[in-house]
Amino acid sequence: MRPCSKTIRLFLILLLTMLAACSKPAPGPSQAAPAPTNATAEAPAPQSPAPTADIQAAPQSETTPKRTTETQEAPCLECDAVDPSQDRADCFKLQPGKTSKNKHGKTVTGRCQPQCVPYARCRSGIMTCRLGDTGPVEWFECARKNKATTLVPKAGSIMVIDVNTRRKMPTGHLGYVEEACPNADGTWSLRFSHTNFDRKCHLDLDAKVLFNPATMTATFLSGPWKTWAKDLKIRGFILR
Repeated sequence: MRPCSKTIRLFLILLLTMLAACSKPAPGPSQAAPAPTNATAEAPAPQSPAPTADIQAAPQSETTPKRTTETQEAPCLECDAVDPSQDRADCFKLQPGKTSKNKHGKTVTGRCQPQCVPYARCRSGIMTCRLGDTGPVEWFECARKNKATTLVPKAGSIMVIDVNTRRKMPTGHLGYVEEACPNADGTWSLRFSHTNFDRKCHLDLDAKVLFNPATMTATFLSGPWKTWAKDLKIRGFILR
């Protein structure tokens, strides 16, 4: 009987041991996991902080167009033209100079009409500074003293070309501004008419002229003077 009772006792001890092992609770979420034993184990990557309300909006791209004051206040480039009702194109007739013989028996030709000054007076109606046989520069200086000149071209004004002895203009030359158009680069495109430009009583109508107020020069882009009239010095413009 002892051997059996001893066996039974051992069996009961083994059974109780197994029951005790099964009754141990599983580790809960609050229990910390065992630290890794490997010294080379990497720490978990830190998480980026959540966005807060204080974060400012990202700046606009540099390619975003910006409105500037220059764009908003861009000047309107409009042409200033002579009113057709004020056109005096038919108030004169070209008359070649009369030929005659001088005291030495040589044939000479008198002035054709109108010269550049009478033509400009006729077209513009500006009759100021009538000083006898007034030359272009003389007329401009007289008008300047009377505050009737400008450095900015205007339709209906008279453009005065300065003295140019190389081109046989010892008293200057002038003509009538039919139209004045400002360009974006600060220059002006003019439509210009003048007479007796070749001292042969010819009339040049609607010549295209580029005027540069920075240098006070004019270049003819069309008409008989186109081939040589580059950067002619300009005194200014006579006004009514």
